[in-house]
Amino acid sequence: MHAYTVEPLYVKSGQEVLAADFYRPKTEHKPAVILMAHGLAGLRQFKLVQYAKQFAQAGYAVVLFDYRYWGGSTGRPRELVSISSQLDDWRTMIAHLQERKSIDSRRIILWGTALSGGYVLTLASELKNIQAVMVQVPMVDGSELGKLYPIPQLSKALKISSQDYMGGKVGMACKTLPVVSRDDLSFMPTEDSYSGYMSIVHPDYFWSGEIPARVFFNLIRYRPIQEVRKISIPVLFIAAKEDSLMPIASSREAATNIAPYVQYYEWEMKHFDIYHHPWFEKAISTQLEFLHQHIGVSS
Repeated sequence: MHAYTVEPLYVKSGQEVLAADFYRPKTEHKPAVILMAHGLAGLRQFKLVQYAKQFAQAGYAVVLFDYRYWGGSTGRPRELVSISSQLDDWRTMIAHLQERKSIDSRRIILWGTALSGGYVLTLASELKNIQAVMVQVPMVDGSELGKLYPIPQLSKALKISSQDYMGGKVGMACKTLPVVSRDDLSFMPTEDSYSGYMSIVHPDYFWSGEIPARVFFNLIRYRPIQEVRKISIPVLFIAAKEDSLMPIASSREAATNIAPYVQYYEWEMKHFDIYHHPWFEKAISTQLEFLHQHIGVSS
């Protein structure tokens, strides 16, 4: 087990500055580095710190960052989710890691969960400077999100999304939708999503629970599953058999498309269970085994 330090890190991305935590294990050799960020509307403190600590103790450097508009990063409107901007933030952080002298920039691993799991699969299909990818309960096909809504609700969500997009063009205040809700229209409309998402929210950090509705239209069109055949690096893929947000059939199809580069697992859990005992411990054990197999730590 390695001792480690945690340092603040700030990286320019376009006109904004991304805030991150840099976990540096105390070792004589330059460590491999794991780049991490959260899924839809998540802050880096929403349960990801527990993963970063485990990886750092195992001897891997970790950079855990907030997207622009979120947490410690700059940008307005606050709590805006932009798929294109968030993918650019990943690319910016990867480019930054390639320049850092304190880590082994030839061994960069991307780690994603839910929406960010989709992001890192997209990036793995296009970039050549990544050594491996780990995803858990990834959002591989946004079109499945649209199928969760009855037609009247879907029409309402698309209308609000369009109004917010057009309003944003002329500087109007954002029209928002809840990330999760017990009763109202929300981005995650399934029965277990409210209690599941709220179980990962950290009460010490500001989080309104609502985001600008304009991203809805892009979310249901975002389909990493269409790109994953281009991946040719090791991928660890953990899916939830009882995932109400991403059908297990979509995860199986995505994994099949990544073969033979994928190590695929599906466990008898729901979407948010992987952040909690006992699934968290199982996920860490599986992820560390994958890392040791494909990356390794110099003693």
